[in-house]
Amino acid sequence: MKRNIKTSLRLLTACGAMIFAGQGLAADCSSTPANPNGKASKLQNALQQATNTGKPLRLTGTYYIGSDKDASDGKTILKGITVTLRKDLIVDATAARFIAKADLDGDLFSFDTKSNDNVCENKGQLADFTWKGGDFDMSRAKVSTVVPITRLTPAGREGKDKTADALSIRGVVNTTNYHKLNELVIEYINFYGTRNNSDPFYKAGGDSGILMTGALKATIRYNNFYGVRDAAVYLSAGGDKGQFGDHFTIHDNYVERAFDGFTSKRGADNIVMRNNVLEDVVVGLSTKSVYPGWQATNVKILDNTIDNAMRAISLETTNNVMIEHNEINKLGDVVAGQTSTSKANFNAYADAFEGIALNGVQGTNTIRNNEIRGVTGSAREGTTTTWGIVHRSYEGRDTKNINKTNNTFLNLDKWSKYL
Repeated sequence: MKRNIKTSLRLLTACGAMIFAGQGLAADCSSTPANPNGKASKLQNALQQATNTGKPLRLTGTYYIGSDKDASDGKTILKGITVTLRKDLIVDATAARFIAKADLDGDLFSFDTKSNDNVCENKGQLADFTWKGGDFDMSRAKVSTVVPITRLTPAGREGKDKTADALSIRGVVNTTNYHKLNELVIEYINFYGTRNNSDPFYKAGGDSGILMTGALKATIRYNNFYGVRDAAVYLSAGGDKGQFGDHFTIHDNYVERAFDGFTSKRGADNIVMRNNVLEDVVVGLSTKSVYPGWQATNVKILDNTIDNAMRAISLETTNNVMIEHNEINKLGDVVAGQTSTSKANFNAYADAFEGIALNGVQGTNTIRNNEIRGVTGSAREGTTTTWGIVHRSYEGRDTKNINKTNNTFLNLDKWSKYL
């Protein structure tokens, strides 16, 4: 009898060891997080361990993330990576690649806030989020249900999830206003959304490159984005009234072939977008209210270069704007493979191509030393409608108090357009 009991215990122990070997040990509150070295089945626990403890984590290797009937190989997992933010998260993924499998339907990485979570005694503590480096390939992933112009999603690529971002960081629970995210820095990542380097945005997989809500300060810098179904970077205020989330800076990034380049939403204040380069985008740099009446205040857009856009700079319901020393080139040229000369197909406001769109902008505003150039040297020269600086009412707000000086216009139908 005793021999049978011992034999049973040995079997149970062996089975338990096999389970933990396949799934990785559960995260605790004190251990140093270990580099999974390319084993996707251990990636979630490694990241959870890092934020449970606040200890730095280095990631190396290649990780295939998505559905797989057999995850026992330790190289694939059954879904995207979901982690609860607790203490600081510090990740160096400079030598890592993260590749979405063709049936991934949802975020590649989702870092979430949970109301009143107190694991590892983190309740009431704000957390910083620092991520450096890594290649993120979403080109094979399913496309989310809320991307712009869903009718253009290729057949068979339609997902069922409302979110499918490479890095999703949600720093506040909007329904309870439980807030976790303090300062966020994301730098030196490379995002690939399309299989080919000439595919337009609507052939990209997933959704946005980076989505973040609720940080008290955020810096996005030195990143590259190639082919994005929605926004390369989507930063948003959070909370039921947008009260969490200000001081967002996006600088020295590159994006090509995206619907949205860099956008700030839901009334975040103190926004800076500078020294970015964007090519072939529907909307380049923007603020968007999302909910009527939610206002962004103190926005600076400086020293950016935007080529081939339908709306290069677009501000909605925004106060106190400084738009200076930007170059907008090839306005009216082909964007996302749309060759129509009669209208800018994806411009939600008008049939024209717009350099700087001021939509319900008020307060004290300066637009100066910008260069806006239309198409030259091609058959499209003079055949598309192009407006330099557009003034329009939006959400019941007139655009007013705009001081425009020393701007340069070339080959445009209208230097300024009042609607």
